[in-house]
Amino acid sequence: MWVLAPGHWQYLLINAAIGIGIAADAVIATIGRFKRFETVRDALSWAAAVGFTHTVFPMIGLIGLWYAASSFPSLKAGIYGAGFLAMVWFINDVVRDIAGLDNDDDEDETDDNDFFYQFLAKHSRFWAAVWAVSIDALVTGPGKTAATAQWSQAQVLGSFPLVGLVVFGLVMLSAWPAIALRRYWQDQKFDNPRGLARFTAVGSWVELSIFMYFAYLAISEMILALGVEPIISEFWIAGMFAISTISLLLVTLGDRVWATQLQEATDLLQL
Repeated sequence: MWVLAPGHWQYLLINAAIGIGIAADAVIATIGRFKRFETVRDALSWAAAVGFTHTVFPMIGLIGLWYAASSFPSLKAGIYGAGFLAMVWFINDVVRDIAGLDNDDDEDETDDNDFFYQFLAKHSRFWAAVWAVSIDALVTGPGKTAATAQWSQAQVLGSFPLVGLVVFGLVMLSAWPAIALRRYWQDQKFDNPRGLARFTAVGSWVELSIFMYFAYLAISEMILALGVEPIISEFWIAGMFAISTISLLLVTLGDRVWATQLQEATDLLQL
């Protein structure tokens, strides 16, 4: 069968990983917004909007840079290098956010300087909020271009519905625990923030692990494009470096991330 071929399993796993990595941020944003979901329709509308942007935004950059790399082979190293830098920027942003290293005033200033956010805010607070949590998704697509280095055109185009299904499905599913959480919170049955903090902390580390893998894959493909042949597969190299880096971050920032997520969950559950 088609799905039993080793290369096809790898293709499906990579697409699943891309989808889970992209969806993690959107799922956390959806559940963290539970207090604003007064009706089931509110939750599903938000999940659908965020699921849509987190599906389309990354794929624009992913397919665009794949086309550039396949059309202009001489630019491959530069394109994969740019993807690596995009991933590093995104990873740094996520680490600073989950570890509480960002100043809230800086975040407010960023929103004030975002012209498109200001434009949307004047017309729809809903879409302004969707844009605010989706803007980073524009960066994740180019960062994953290296994963398509060995793919055919059909595989790249097929990646769009596969990743989209994973992202949209996970985000839509996250609406239901958000609805349940709101009902428990309204009835004052959910006053222990540790469970919510545990979910956001674990989800953030999963998201970081996946993006870290694609960052190292991008730099590995860049080195390959420069003509340097590795001793082992670039996929194994990226995996080993990603595990090492995440382990280092867990040792150095694990306690701080937990404390930050616990404090944020406590603040979120307050009436």
